[in-house]
Order: sequence, then C-alpha cells, then structure tokens
Amino acid sequence: MSGDKLRRILFKGDRIIWAVFFIICAISWVEVFSATSRQISDSGNYWHPIIKHTAFLLSGIFVVWFMQNLRLHQIKGLTNAFYWVGLIGLIWAQLDPHSRINGSARWINVFGLFTIQPMEFAKMGIIMMVARILANHQNEYGTEGTALKEIIKYSILPILIIFKENLSSAGLIVIAIYMMMYIAKVPWKQLVTLAGIGLGSVVLGVTLLLAIPESFADYGDFGSKVITWKHRIMDIGNSTPIDPDNYKIDDDQRAHANMAIASSHLLGCGPGNSVQRDNIPHAYSDFIYAIIIEELGLIGGIFIILLYLTFLYRSGKIANKSEDAQSAYIAMGIGLIIVLQAMLHMYISVGDFVTGQPLPLMSQGGTSVIINCIYIGMLLCISRHATKPAAVVTETESTNNQKIIL
Repeated sequence: MSGDKLRRILFKGDRIIWAVFFIICAISWVEVFSATSRQISDSGNYWHPIIKHTAFLLSGIFVVWFMQNLRLHQIKGLTNAFYWVGLIGLIWAQLDPHSRINGSARWINVFGLFTIQPMEFAKMGIIMMVARILANHQNEYGTEGTALKEIIKYSILPILIIFKENLSSAGLIVIAIYMMMYIAKVPWKQLVTLAGIGLGSVVLGVTLLLAIPESFADYGDFGSKVITWKHRIMDIGNSTPIDPDNYKIDDDQRAHANMAIASSHLLGCGPGNSVQRDNIPHAYSDFIYAIIIEELGLIGGIFIILLYLTFLYRSGKIANKSEDAQSAYIAMGIGLIIVLQAMLHMYISVGDFVTGQPLPLMSQGGTSVIINCIYIGMLLCISRHATKPAAVVTETESTNNQKIIL
C-alpha cells in the first residue's frame, strides 16, 4: 500500500484541520512537559506528568480518527446522548459531596478509577442541541422566531448550573449560542432584545456583586466564590499604586504570568527554560499560554493565535460547504466554542483577570483533551461529507436580470 493511499485512509476530511491539530498537539506535548516542574516536585515522579499527558494525547488522536469515520447521521444522533449525559453529570456533581475539589463541584469520581468534568460534556451537548434546534426551525428567510423559546428551554438549566461553578465557562457558552443564532439569521428583533437583556443583566449583576459585604464569604463555598468574583471585578483595570511593604509577588500568579511574557522578547528563552513556571500554581493548564510566550517568544505566541484563527476559518468553510443545516451549525459551533475559549485563556494570561480556562488541546487535562478531540473528529467527519460548493451562483431570468446567490 502506497504512502499516499495510507494517508487518505487514516487522515480523512479537511487536511488543514488535521495539520492544525497535530501542530497544537506537538506544541502541547513540549510545553506541558516544561510547565509541569511543580507537579514533578510535588509528586516526586519525574515522568508521571508527561506520561499521563502523552497517554491522553494519544487517546485523543484515536478518538479523532474514530469520530472522523462516523457517518453524518451518527454524529447528529449523538446530540441527545451528550446533552443528557452532560446535564445528569452536572446535577450529580452538585448532589455528590465527594465531587467538590477546592470548593467547586466540577468533577465526578468514576468508581474511584478516574475523574471527569461533566461541564465539558454539557458544553458539547448544548452546542449540538442548539444546532439541531436552529436546523429544525429553518425557513426561506433564515430561522423562525419559535427557535428561541426552544433554545432557552434546553440551555437554561445546564448554563445556570455551570454559572454557579464557573462563571467564565457559562459566559462562553452564552456568547457561542448567540453567535450561532446570529449566523442562523434568527429574527433581528430577538437578537437585539437578547443583547439588551444580556447587557442589562451584566450591569445589574456587577452592581449587586460590588454591593455584597465581605461577610458573605462566611456562607459556605458559594459565598466564598461570590466574594472571589467581586475581588476579580474590582481588580480589573486597577491602577492603584501598590504598597511595596505589603505586596508579595509570590502570592500573585498574574504578576508571574506577566513577568514570563515581559521577559520573552522576540524568540523566547527556548523550550524547557522557563523561569516563571515554578512560581505559577497551574502553569501547565490555566497559564500555559504565558509559559509558551516565555519559551517561544512573541513569534511563538502570535503563531499560536494564528493556529486557532485558522481553525475558526476552516470551521466556517466546512459549515458553508455542508449540505444540511444541522451539520453546518455543529461545525460553526465547534469552531466558535474552541476559539472563544482559546482567546479568553490568552487574555487571562496577558491581562489582569484571573479565571480557570484551559487552552483547548494545549493545556494539560484529561477530560478537556478528550472532549476537544471529539470536537475535532466531528468537524473532520462533517468536512468529509461536505461537498457543496462554497457559493453556487445561478443566473435567474427576471425582470431586473439580478444574480441570485444560493
């Protein structure tokens, strides 16, 4: 069997998506290995973190290969499974006292063997459910107004649960849904109304949050989390001079992330040579982009941004060529949720706001890696079946001789 034929059998679908995927995996393997020095110090096992991450990456590659070989009706048929597994998992995590880690009910312990994050399954389920609803309410002008009610019906409960545990993740899902609705041409009056409600809710929420007294932290894990949100909002854009006698840089992970970026210059200090990785608690996940810039420089940081933007562009091209609406909206939803999360992670790394968001496919984390690989596999499957030209232009005989783009 020739090498070209073997490549066609193993790597189906959009080749640019495959290339972006493998480049991100390769960078992830190197940078996670570099950023896990603190984990190594805590565990005493030099090879354990990288072996674990390698196992997840290899498992993820198999998942991508498996998903790309499914048929479109099988991909669309997974909508209910992901949605209900995610929702039930979220509820289970809320009810199980053993699921709380650092005050957050984000993980489920599966028979004492491993832990999973139901939020990742819920995120995928919501995106796929919204894609199906939008497709089922299509008309010749776009999407019927009745779609909004159904979208709210299926998304409100899981988003509220996610909001309680991870505000930024809930925000990302809401933004992705809104952009999918905009692309699907939901009636503009509904979009404007939703935007107004959203902005009003943010203003009201921030106002109420800033008014909450510090003593609210005494009301359990949720109270403590609310006060944490308050402090993070108060810190945004805070230019108040810092008292050098009271400031401890060892306690400020943002300062170390900013130092990593500031010391990077154009080419960085080289893979494995990061200085700040030992001072950032989650350098291998929540701040991996800062470590990448420190080691690969500004050129490396810009290259990573271009990889994710290329992924979004190809997702849009695949959606545009899809022969059915549901596949198109799934493809666009995948591109949006991955790239929006990537951009938020990058902003956290270089900005003055702290919240836990891994860099998709780049950060260490088993559930996140596998779920993102499922995304990639589904996108490749959709691209494999996408045969419609990007734009079919036909001449239509009419009184004004206009061209109609179908």
